[in-house]
Amino acid sequence: MKRKLRFVLWLAAAVVLALGGLFKVSDDLLPARELTADTAVHFIDVGQGDAALLLSGGQAVLVDAGTSQSADSLVRYLQELGVTELYAAIATHPHADHIGGMAQVIEAFPIGHFYMGAETQNTATYERMLDALDAQGVPVSVPEPGEELVFDSGASVTFLGPADDVPKGNLNDRSLICLFRAGEQDVLLMGDAESAAEQSLLAHYPSLRCDVLKVGHHGADTSSSVEFLRTVQPTTAVISCGVDNDYGHPDPQTLENLSLAGVDDVRITAQSGTVILPLTPSSSSKENAA
Repeated sequence: MKRKLRFVLWLAAAVVLALGGLFKVSDDLLPARELTADTAVHFIDVGQGDAALLLSGGQAVLVDAGTSQSADSLVRYLQELGVTELYAAIATHPHADHIGGMAQVIEAFPIGHFYMGAETQNTATYERMLDALDAQGVPVSVPEPGEELVFDSGASVTFLGPADDVPKGNLNDRSLICLFRAGEQDVLLMGDAESAAEQSLLAHYPSLRCDVLKVGHHGADTSSSVEFLRTVQPTTAVISCGVDNDYGHPDPQTLENLSLAGVDDVRITAQSGTVILPLTPSSSSKENAA
C-alpha cells in the first residue's frame, strides 16, 4: 500500500510538472533507488560505535548496527542506498555500541541470515534485539570458525574467530571476526577484538593477510599490536569512533603502531564521516564460488 501510494504521488507530481513546467518534484516522491550491484564496503558513521555494510551483486550484509541513538540514521542510510532486505546481519558481540540499532534494523528489513556469538548479556539492548528476532522470525546461527557465507556474486564472508582458545571472560575478545573476500581483495573486520583474540587469530591463520582492516575496538590501545599489523599487512585501516569521545579513541599508541607497520592510509569516521571503499571482484570469482 505504501509503495502504491508513493507511486501515485510521484505520478501526480510528474503530471503537474509536465503540464505547467513550474513545479519541482521533491526527492522523497521519486521512485525508490535500486541497490547497486557493485562490490563495496561502507563503514557507516554511527558515532562511538560500529556498523559496516558489505555490498556485492545487489546483496547486502550488515556487520553491527551502532548505538540506539544512531538507529534512525542507520536505517535511513540503508534505505537511501536502495537496501530493501539484508542477505545477512551479523552482531559481533552484545555490547550496546555494536547492537544498539539492531532491533530497529531487524524490524525495518527482512533478513535472510542472522549471525551472533554464543555470549549473552543481561541488558535491555540485548533483550530488545532478541525480541525483534523472535517477532520477525529471523533464523539465528552461532557460526563456527571457518564457516562461510557466499554472495551470489562469488564474494564471501568467512568467520575466523573467536576460537576456543580465546578466554571467555572478555566480551571484546569474543567478538566474531569476519573476513570479507571479493576477488583478490580482502577486508578483515575485527569487531572489538583485543590482544588475546589477535594472538589466537595469528596462531590459527599465520598466513592471514588483508587489504583493508577494520581496526579492533575503535582504535583502543588494547588492540592492533605492531606484530598483528605487520602480519596481516593492510594497505588501508578504518577506525570507527565518535567525535571527541570519552575514551580517547583512537589511542595515539594505535596510530603509532599503524605507522610503524607501514599503514599510511588510515581513515577515521570521527574525522571523515562514513568511509566508502569500492572493491573489484575478479571476473572468475562467481565461477569459483560453486
